Formats: sequence, structure tokens, C-alpha cells
Amino acid sequence: MCLLLFAYRCHPDYPLLLIANRDEFYARPTAAAALWPTKCLVAGRDLEAGGTWAGISPGRVAAVTNIREPGRSEPEQALSRGEIPVNFLIDNRTPEQFARELQGPSYRGFNALLFDLKAEHSLACAGNRHSPFLFTAGIHGISNGAPDAPWPKVENGKTGLDRIVQNIKGPISEGNFVRPALNLLQDRQRATDSTLPHTGIGLPLERALSPIFVQIDRREKLLPTGVALNDTNGGYGTRASTLIAINRYGFSQLWEQTFVEGKPQGPLRHLSLPPV
Repeated sequence: MCLLLFAYRCHPDYPLLLIANRDEFYARPTAAAALWPTKCLVAGRDLEAGGTWAGISPGRVAAVTNIREPGRSEPEQALSRGEIPVNFLIDNRTPEQFARELQGPSYRGFNALLFDLKAEHSLACAGNRHSPFLFTAGIHGISNGAPDAPWPKVENGKTGLDRIVQNIKGPISEGNFVRPALNLLQDRQRATDSTLPHTGIGLPLERALSPIFVQIDRREKLLPTGVALNDTNGGYGTRASTLIAINRYGFSQLWEQTFVEGKPQGPLRHLSLPPV
């Protein structure tokens, strides 16, 4: 995942509304969102490492982003960050407890969003570049840096999500949530140079990664995460847009639209899990 936008306790009927884009190499094998056969969770699946970027189980939500750290040495035999959401979704610990007990040094840099409707402190952020903390009510965003860092895509996304939430009257629907959220997540406008973060990857790549929806053609010869775009890995960009809604009774819904080279691939998927 490269962008998480979420409204926490901003709507009386929906304690958590989350919308997110996963950016990845086009050639990385991936399975679309589905009910996992041996676990009571719904998520897409990274077929290379076996984890996920965002998913739901009854009343619980988990999502992860990496942290952009070019040149930083990695832990030996680093574990896949995609296992963090899976492990939380099948666990019974509170978000706060799970975040504090997570063995962060075993992973490359990450932020993990952890939600459990039944917990007293229901939304936590885990990470290995900051101490675990609890989110307060409001509109928040996480990209590939510190939580709520004012990157253009985060700020623009938070503004857009706030507008969507304010317009939700009654139950969420395709008209008042799903389509507006997907439209926001397909914003391809690049940020102006003066507003870009400085993460050590160079100005051309900062520009290319600045939109909410990312699309980098292999011919651009840019190097996200230190790997050249070439005929082997194709290109790099947004592979999936994920929407998640948890209502106050614990009914959990997930929508997913997948993409190939910037174009929608297949129909919009909608899956749900009843409360426990």
C-alpha cells in the first residue's frame, strides 16, 4: 500500500471508513480480493510473499504501507510486511496490544493501521520508525512516510475524503461513498515541485510518485524502491483501490477495483462479513 486515507469516528453509523491505493510493480503476481479459504478474512493476496496490503475480518481492519528509505540497510532475512495485516486479522489482541508486541526490527520500514470495533481504544498505528500510538477521531492519512505527514497526496486525499464523509446521509451506497471514493483514488494530478517531500529518491521520481493514483511507464526509466523499470517488471503504479466500511454493529464491507497499467481490470468486487 502506498496511500491510506481514513475517517475515524467521523460518522455516527460508521466508526471507520478507509480508502486506499496499493502501488506495486505491474509484474508482481497478485490475487484479487476474496474470502481466504482457511481464515475468516477478506483481502487481496500478494502471491510472491503470501501476505496482503489491506483486509477485513469481522469488526477488524488492518492495512500496511512501506516507508520510503533509499539506501537504508535492511534486516537480514527480513519478514514480509504483508504478513502483519494477516496476523492481526486472525488475532484476538487489541490493536494497542498487538502494536506494542509487534517485532518491528524483523521488517523493513512500515506503518500498520490496526482497528478493532470492540476494543476500548479501537484504532492504533504500529511501525518500526516510531512508537505505537492511538489515533484520535478525525480524518487521517498515511503514505510512505510518517503518519499524517503533509505530503500533497495525503493532504489532497484527506480533504477529498472529508467531503465524501460529510455527504453521506443514511446507509453508505454506491452513489454516496463507493463511486466518489474511487474517483478520488484515481486522481492522477502530479504535485508542484515546491510541495514535494524530500525522501532521497530524486526529483523526477518524487514527481512521478506524487499523485494519489500512480502510473509510471517502463520507458520513464525511473527507480522506485531501487529497482529499475525494464521489460522484466514492466512498469509501476497503482494496482488496486480498496474501500472498507465498518458500521457500528460490526458489519464489515470491502470493495476492490484492480488495475493493469492504469486501466481497470475486471469488475468492482464487493465482499462483506457479518458481525461475530
